[in-house]
Amino acid sequence: MAMHRAMKCQILGQKPSVIMFNRVLRRYSSAWSGIAKDIELTTMHTWLNAWWRKGRMGHLPKVSRWVVDWEELLDRVIALDPGSKKLADLNWGHLIIDEGQDFPEEMYFCLGRILKHFKRCGISMQLTVFADDNQRLQKENNCTVKNIAANLGISQDNNREFFLSKNHRNTLEVAKFARFFQVGKTSGSSKLPSKSGELPSVDFFENDRGLSDFVARKLKISVGRQVGVIVNGSQKDVKRVKNQLETRLKDSNWKTQFYTSSEWKTVDELDFSSPNTLTVLHQASAKGLEFDIVFYVGLERVDMDGSGGMNERMAAYVMASRAREELRISLTGLDMDASAPDGVKLLPRPALKLCRFEGFDDQKPKVASFLEKVDWREPEEDSPFWTEVA
Repeated sequence: MAMHRAMKCQILGQKPSVIMFNRVLRRYSSAWSGIAKDIELTTMHTWLNAWWRKGRMGHLPKVSRWVVDWEELLDRVIALDPGSKKLADLNWGHLIIDEGQDFPEEMYFCLGRILKHFKRCGISMQLTVFADDNQRLQKENNCTVKNIAANLGISQDNNREFFLSKNHRNTLEVAKFARFFQVGKTSGSSKLPSKSGELPSVDFFENDRGLSDFVARKLKISVGRQVGVIVNGSQKDVKRVKNQLETRLKDSNWKTQFYTSSEWKTVDELDFSSPNTLTVLHQASAKGLEFDIVFYVGLERVDMDGSGGMNERMAAYVMASRAREELRISLTGLDMDASAPDGVKLLPRPALKLCRFEGFDDQKPKVASFLEKVDWREPEEDSPFWTEVA
């Protein structure tokens, strides 16, 4: 949607810049740059540094390497005289922010005041933000849709706030499963899609090797697809999964690629346009991406101590909704005779019929009795899921 908005801005004669949440999403979006050619597509940190240099404002004020001092930045911009050439150089044209819910509220306060200051000085700039309360991944560094609108001064202007209500990405079955994890009430729930597919599957494997064997078999009968393996865990977990799958697929026509933030320089090598491509990455890098088939791995590592489960529910919603056609939640190494870990408790209970539960190898005969013991952690009574079901 951000790229389509940029294309419209180009047609109107504006100069748009699109800000993406992270490097992977920027790379993914660049694969679709044909929608809006010659658009500046970058991350917020890269854009902000370039914008500041363009205005010859000196060093960008920061609290730490990755944290901007928004208060000082605002003070220095507002201190510029109305006729200053620096002010004209800081005209950003039309700034488009994607995944806006995962940027800090201080940023929106700052941008809102800058827009007002430029308007008083007779300089026209525009700002568009795409945001969804349900898709927040940052536990601390985020902002609600309501607060974004308030800080930008558009909360009382119905002509400047729009809701995208139709789900065009997922199948009906994947969309219903993902909706179970929604927590945001401001953004609401999208209208369910009409296209149908397979019911999402929750798979229990004895170990990582069993999971990797299954994924490899699945890929060999999924010709022409783009597949994502999204890992909840450490960067070492991502690399281990990638290595196991790469070994199993070495004689196939599948391309295996992976990304971790520690190897960020490889981001521009990622291929999001070719078929028969398997991408393994951490869940923190999966925001905004889409794959035909998604394996969400490592939910058994979730720990809800002290969080109440809200952050974990939002993460599960984001990961589940990455799948265009098929979704498989893959858990490994569980003691089926012990109590269920927090990650399993987050899932929809079998009676809701939102997914199927399958065991493989030694886990298969134990699944039914294991599920009977789970203390399911269901959404709050006023959550979008229950409201729309009713």
